[in-house]
Amino acid sequence: MCRPRKCRKRTEKLNDLNFNGTQTIQSITNLKNHLVRCKNQDSAKSVLFDTMSEDDVLLICDWSMKYLPKRYREDQTDWFGKRGLPWHITMAFQRVNGMVESLGFVHIFDSQISQDSLTTAAIILDVIDSILKFKDSAKFHLWSDNAGCYKSTEMMSILSKNKKVLSYDFCESQNGKGPCDRTGATLKSAIRRYINQGNDVLNASSMKKGIETIMKSVKYRKCCGFTSKKNTSKEFLLLARTQNFSFEEGGIRVWKAHGIGEGLLIKNDQIPAINIRYITVLEEPDDITFHQLRKRNTKSDTENVVIQCTNDGCTEEFSTERELLNHQFVGKCQIEIEFNSGLNSDITKKKYYEKLSESSFLRGVLNLSAETKQMEGSENGLTLGWALKTERKSKRFNKNQKDYLTEKFDKGLKTGRKEDPFNVSESMLHVKNSDGTRRFTYDEILSVQQVTSFFSRMCKQNKHLEDDLEARRETEICTIRQEILNE
Repeated sequence: MCRPRKCRKRTEKLNDLNFNGTQTIQSITNLKNHLVRCKNQDSAKSVLFDTMSEDDVLLICDWSMKYLPKRYREDQTDWFGKRGLPWHITMAFQRVNGMVESLGFVHIFDSQISQDSLTTAAIILDVIDSILKFKDSAKFHLWSDNAGCYKSTEMMSILSKNKKVLSYDFCESQNGKGPCDRTGATLKSAIRRYINQGNDVLNASSMKKGIETIMKSVKYRKCCGFTSKKNTSKEFLLLARTQNFSFEEGGIRVWKAHGIGEGLLIKNDQIPAINIRYITVLEEPDDITFHQLRKRNTKSDTENVVIQCTNDGCTEEFSTERELLNHQFVGKCQIEIEFNSGLNSDITKKKYYEKLSESSFLRGVLNLSAETKQMEGSENGLTLGWALKTERKSKRFNKNQKDYLTEKFDKGLKTGRKEDPFNVSESMLHVKNSDGTRRFTYDEILSVQQVTSFFSRMCKQNKHLEDDLEARRETEICTIRQEILNE
């Protein structure tokens, strides 16, 4: 028999391992769900490229990180206190005579603006109006990430009134914005070359001048934003969990995943009315039209084909960097996956088992679990909709959790070394009370994201308190100064 203390420690270790294993399984499951959703949502863009007519135009939108002004010769004092310049990138694609053509739009703002739904909608409408000037029969399909400025009630309400917009599809997190990201990287490189030639880039005009000589297939617009008022309109039904929107005569039809089901129709009387606002363009771009993406080299000889697609599993090969870039713009990869056995077999587990079996010490000891063997011969047991996003239920922190996080936050303020949210989350599993019992149950242990959000809220509260104290101090100093002058 083991002693009670040793038995308790052994039980705690087993429970900790069980908790960590459960968390790991959930993380792996979430990753698999994410990969399935990414593949399914990417098919929306691929199908559109394959079926789009000459009147269809695909717009891929994204806000780039604010560009920090920079001088050719910059003092150390000029480096501090900079405010970035907001700029938005929109890539337009169309198909003419079977060939894909593209055109980029960059909106650079000369002052700080609110990157909200109204401003973003005004930019998209400006792009649509620009294309309609030389292609009045165009019909538009939009693609972007799930940022709040795109996926909002205001955006959907404004676009539903525009009869030229047919659909709006949203990509999964960290996926699907390749054309905008690649264009943004090229623009920043052009700005760096312009600065190295002895020029300063301090405002929207100089930024536009620095890149317009390099990028010939992009329209640059220097714009003036507007002040947006906070909107109090209610969200659409299931807006947070829907990924695909189709604008119809009777309303907006939404889907949780591309190509699955008939969708849910949100009627026009359920859509709130939003006032449309427009941006002011200060500097118009040059007259630029769509340019054709270079087609892949189809020569029989493969001596020059040395560049492979960088996406995992893609077997496409190209002879030039330009052809690879055009392929990545479209995002249609030829994926080949090797299946070694049954439908549900785990290739990673099999490879791991084979490596361990090569050891003379472990040979004959390891065996695949009965669960794995049964899984290989059984049919697919996944439930319908297993990869869909689950609704997050908000749960308030209890007093014990708040006190512990506040202690860690205050410790970071006093010592000057802020606590790492990952370490705080890990420590909640092992921290104990004075009597030796666990301070938190397994249900009370918070994730890294929850700890980070709590610390962020605490920082905002402290900042407001510091601002109030600074304002009081300034008021008292002014009062004392005035009293001294009066005497």
